[in-house]
Amino acid sequence: MSRGLLFNLVSNIAFFVAGYAIHWFLGGFASPADYGIVGTVITVLDFEYLFVSNGARQALSRNIASHRWDGRQVIARTLVVQAAIVAVFFLLDFAGAPLFGLMLGDDTLERYFRYAAFLVPANGLYVVMLGINDGLQRFGRSAFLSTFYPIVKLGTIPLIILVFPHEPVIGVEIGYCAAMVLTILIGLVMLAPAWALLPEGGASFPWRDAAHGTLAFSLFFIMASLVLSADTLVVKAELPDRMAGYYTGAMNFGKTTYYLLQAFAVIILPVVARLVAAGARGEALRKARGLFLLAFALVAPMAVAISATAADLLAAFYSPAYATAAPALACLAFSSFFMGVTVILNMTLNAERDTRFSDMLSLVSLPVVVGVFVAAARLGGITAVAASSMACTFAVMVVSYIETRRRFGDVMSGKAWAAIGCDALLWCVMAVAGRMFDVTNFVALMALYAAVYAAFAAMLARVGILDVKEIKSVFAKRADRTPAVNEKDGN
Repeated sequence: MSRGLLFNLVSNIAFFVAGYAIHWFLGGFASPADYGIVGTVITVLDFEYLFVSNGARQALSRNIASHRWDGRQVIARTLVVQAAIVAVFFLLDFAGAPLFGLMLGDDTLERYFRYAAFLVPANGLYVVMLGINDGLQRFGRSAFLSTFYPIVKLGTIPLIILVFPHEPVIGVEIGYCAAMVLTILIGLVMLAPAWALLPEGGASFPWRDAAHGTLAFSLFFIMASLVLSADTLVVKAELPDRMAGYYTGAMNFGKTTYYLLQAFAVIILPVVARLVAAGARGEALRKARGLFLLAFALVAPMAVAISATAADLLAAFYSPAYATAAPALACLAFSSFFMGVTVILNMTLNAERDTRFSDMLSLVSLPVVVGVFVAAARLGGITAVAASSMACTFAVMVVSYIETRRRFGDVMSGKAWAAIGCDALLWCVMAVAGRMFDVTNFVALMALYAAVYAAFAAMLARVGILDVKEIKSVFAKRADRTPAVNEKDGN
């Protein structure tokens, strides 16, 4: 489990570092209006990916890891469901491209969405491979593929410079698709030896479970996407194009901690599912507490640093003009962290095969969030939109924590609460320092972040909030190897 978390953290770091490199290039190469179009297309794709990505990946991960079903049948039936979902969204993007331009008030979006349609089936197959590896707890393989893809995706930059200097949006789409196809080919080769590891002789996997599991996880992640991404579409539709560009820049940094916390979600679902199936509920709760402590002690400080120094970060990375979005980034940094924690909480609950709470949370949130964002954009611009995003994510996080505590157990230890107090103190210190000193060089700012982060982690270790021995015990492999109990035994 420790290696799996480390590998997935590395892959997620590679993902957003590569993303930052591409966004840094586009922010300087393209106009704010063109950059806003890139952000709009990527936002819509992110929304669709949640139907074809997280649903299939998490369903495969949980059902293979539980050892309740025949592994090959789980893969075959989930793949059929995935193919049907992919077909729907491909047709939506390709045939419905004119509607996107009409709804978002920009006729030029039509051709971009037709090109983007081909990214959907590629992503659908890519995440199936990740889900199989996660279910088998071959976290190193899935992390390798998740690291390889963003690195190859960096080829988008020379592609735009050499081939599409006047069409940067098309260059982004073709570069992303080519990188994903290459990753799929390598992933298929790596999966060949894994077939022998799949559980055999289990119960027949029902078609109903294949469809419900995939769609239930998808529905939850759609809610997460709406809260984190629909605001960009609202800004594009309701505000001037340059504001969409500025907001895209803020969102680019705001999602940093969400990407990191996805590594925790990928690990916690199959690990807890296997322990719960084996009857080791106490051990599952202990591991969950360890992960949440790490989230608040080591990931939350990143959100704190970004929020407290938002103006310096945007000005140093893009240009001083982007500091307009600093108040928005100050909110979005916490919004993404809150949603990341919400995802981990719901993956902990869903490890028990009961997704009713997540389904209800999603159904209630979906119709509310977009209306809140539209009203906020009209009343207060990008700052109000970002503030409403932070409020929405905080609300769903609190509700999810209450339900997790009631049904599974309290995943927050005393040390985790102490870490939150230290995070709040760090924000105050960095906010004051940020107003006293201006750091305009991006490399210098990153070095400052690293120094502050190292000092903060050392302080947490010094006061006993972070205990290396305790963390190692949480990640002990012996518990992960507990054999799953067959459902026919009544456990």
